[in-house]
Amino acid sequence: MLYKRHEYFRHSFGTPLDATFRIVVGEGATESNPGDCFLLDISPGGTKIITDFDLPSEQGPVSLRLNFTLFETPIEIEGKIAWKKQSIDGFQYGIDFVEDPSIEKLIVDELKLRRRTEVGSADGKKS
Repeated sequence: MLYKRHEYFRHSFGTPLDATFRIVVGEGATESNPGDCFLLDISPGGTKIITDFDLPSEQGPVSLRLNFTLFETPIEIEGKIAWKKQSIDGFQYGIDFVEDPSIEKLIVDELKLRRRTEVGSADGKKS
């Protein structure tokens, strides 16, 4: 069986991470007003978000521009909705990022810094 996407690790957040998104129309010419969402997990190739917004993903591919901070550096990346699922807390979406090696590296580096801080904080609490 062939897969169309790369295999990436996936980092799940214990507490969902604040983020915003804008719907991108056309070749980035027009964007919607920002909407609030939360990142549930992330990998260099994509993320799972949850939001109150029911986005029109059934009518064809929807492009989003996401903004979030994993540790220190703000990240802005474009992606397409791969799937949608309604839940009691809103709507969950799987987002496949547009490939960008520099942003993929930034995501990995920021996750490493975040994890080091989390582990350091946990070690400090055990003393």
